[in-house]
Order: sequence, then C-alpha cells, then structure tokens
Amino acid sequence: MPHFGIVCPPIPGHFNPLAALGRTLRHRGHSVTVFQVPGLRSRVENEGLEFCGLGPDSDDLSAMIDRLGQLQGLGSLRFAVQGACRLAEIVCRHGPTAIRAAAIDMLLVDQNEPAGGSVAEHMGLPFVNVCPSLPLNREPAIPPPFVPWGYSRGWLARVRNRLGYAASDRLIAPIQKTLNGWRANWGLNRLRSPDDSFSLLGQLCQMPREFDFPRENLPAGFRYLGPFLDERPVGDLSFPFDRLDTRPLVYASFGTLQSGADESFRRIAEACAPLDVQLAIAAGNSPISARDFPGDPIVVEYAPQMALLRRARLTVTHAGMNTVMQSLACGVPMVAIPMTHDQPAIAARLARTGAGIVLKPKQASVERLRAAISQCLTNPTYRKAASLLRNAIASAGGVDGAADFVQHCLQTARPERQGR
Repeated sequence: MPHFGIVCPPIPGHFNPLAALGRTLRHRGHSVTVFQVPGLRSRVENEGLEFCGLGPDSDDLSAMIDRLGQLQGLGSLRFAVQGACRLAEIVCRHGPTAIRAAAIDMLLVDQNEPAGGSVAEHMGLPFVNVCPSLPLNREPAIPPPFVPWGYSRGWLARVRNRLGYAASDRLIAPIQKTLNGWRANWGLNRLRSPDDSFSLLGQLCQMPREFDFPRENLPAGFRYLGPFLDERPVGDLSFPFDRLDTRPLVYASFGTLQSGADESFRRIAEACAPLDVQLAIAAGNSPISARDFPGDPIVVEYAPQMALLRRARLTVTHAGMNTVMQSLACGVPMVAIPMTHDQPAIAARLARTGAGIVLKPKQASVERLRAAISQCLTNPTYRKAASLLRNAIASAGGVDGAADFVQHCLQTARPERQGR
C-alpha cells in the first residue's frame, strides 16, 4: 500500500487537520508518517501516526512555539517568520534523507510550509497541499491573509491589497531567501511568491467555498472541502458534563496555542454572569480557574470541543480556523475576538457571512461583550446564517473527500508535473 508523508508547521492549528487526514488514510490501509522536529514525537504518536524526527534532538524550536503563543500583532508575525526560517532550514537539510529512507510515495504538505514542496520537487515526488487555514493563493481582490479588511472589487481596495502583499513579501523575505538558497543548490527555479511553491496536483482547503471571499482564479486542483473532522476518541480530555443544565450554553475557547488570554476570559465571564446562560471555558495555556470569575463558569484546560459545540448555542473565540469551522459544522454562531496572525482575516469572513459578531480586542469591554453575546443569542439571523454554513460544510466533502482526492492524485500523478 502507498506510504504518505506529512510536512507541516509544528503548531496545533496546522497539525490537527493534517493528523485527521492522516488517520483517515491509515484507516483505509495506507501508511502515514509525520516528518517533524524530534520534540514533537509524543504529540504525533498520541495522534495515532508514525513519526520521523528531522535533525538533532533540540527543544529550541519547541520553546519558540511556546513563546509564539504569548505574542500578538506584528511582533507575533515577525517572531513566527523567525521560527519558519528555522523550520525551513531543518526540512530542507534533513528532509530528503529521511523521506527517502521511509520510501514515501507522496507528500501531504501544509501550504504554510513551502519547504515541504521544495523537497518534493527536488526528490521528484508528487505532493498535494493542504490549507488548514485561509488559502494563501493571491488574487487582486482578495486581501492578504493576515489583515482584517473586507472584500471589495473596487480599484481602491485592489490598491490596498497590492500594498498589503508587498508588505507581506517583505515580512516573509527571510523564508524565501532560505528556500531559494536550497533550490539553487538543487537546480530548481527560484520562488518569486508563495504561489510558486504550491502543488500543481491539488490544494485542499478545510473550509467551504461559502465561507471564503469570492475567488475567480483558483487552480484546477483546488478543492473547498470543509473542516477535516474525524471521530477520534478524545482520550483523557474529561469534562464535567453532569454540571451542564438547561440554560443556553456559551462555549469560550482561544485555542491551544494562545496563552495570556486570562483577562479576556475574565471579561467574558463577567459579561455572561447576569445573563441567563451557562458558560464553559477551555482555558488552554492560560493559568486560570473558576474561582477567579463571577457567574460560576465551568473552567477546564482542554475540552472535548466537538462534544460541547453540539450542545452550545454560542461560541466566543479568537477566530482560529479550527474553532470557527467546528462551530459552523455544528451550526453555532460566534462572537469573535481576533488576536493575531490570520485570525483578523478569518473574522472578516465570519462577519461577511452574518454568522457572528466581531470585536477588536481593545473594543471587547465587558459591556460590548455582553451586548454582542445577547444579540447573537436573541437575534435569529445569526443562527440562521450559521445553519446555512453547517449545511454547506455537510455537503463539502470533509476529511473523507480529502482522502478520496489524495488517493486520486496519487493514482494519476506524474512527478514531472511537479517541476517548475
């Protein structure tokens, strides 16, 4: 049976969807190996996948990831670029030897990890991109994937987008320099923009078309598939379900990476306290407990998210793609407080669909949070919009559709199609 390899950033929001796809392929009888820095071995193996370490056993990159969760805004983006340069160097230096030794037939490469595609080109391997977050494919009318701008086809918006992409190119220049150094050594064409690094076989996006801004120039192999969800047991993620009562459930989560959100959680709890709702908080890395908050919310570090979302009436989120997609898969509207990276751009799409309300972090006072939560709970238009997106997700294909397409690509792939 074919052997698939996975290359992605060592960040939960990127790894989790690819892990779901990997498990689906394994259930179909294929072998799947994740190639990553040694510090992630236990995390990968806990997800039921094979692991192959790249480079020396060092915790430096893991420490950078922990630090990334404490930053916001432009500082977080710049720090992420530093980590991406380190990872690109590791993948290019150690990836070919490890991938060759594992006898990989096809790589599944996160669109945000272009080193994986460059290694595949160098080795003559077919590869397919996965877009765990917003697609990076550029179009004049589509804003860059890290800005809160809405969609417009007007010429002023296009000028602003062009300037935004120019700023993005300056920001990611160190990554491009690292990759192009390796590509020159390998005799490959120079990457001029991120689009040059994408697969010609397939690009699989884990959101429905209806959530994205209108696009006109996507490649033939691009597929909107909705979130990559599987029925993997949640292990030791226990939750006191016996404490849930008949009040509408508000679920608050700022993801697994973002830490330092304790003040936001306190404001959310204070906003919910006088309302006839029950609040459950998945605090992640934030060192908080229920005794810190009014209203007696249920507070856990990590929660079985899908199980709670199936019972929730509203999600309060940082607008990370996985939480947004999982909420919409359950037809749950949202109040979004985007912090950094692609979260403002995801929140802009959420607002456009009408399935939620977006508050900037500096605007998310207790009073505004309470008003937004009340509005989402009492105005049926938000839940109706979320229900329409739930239906779109249900018919988009999901992780099974992704696995079908990957298998099709492998059957039809010719390595020369990957060359540039």
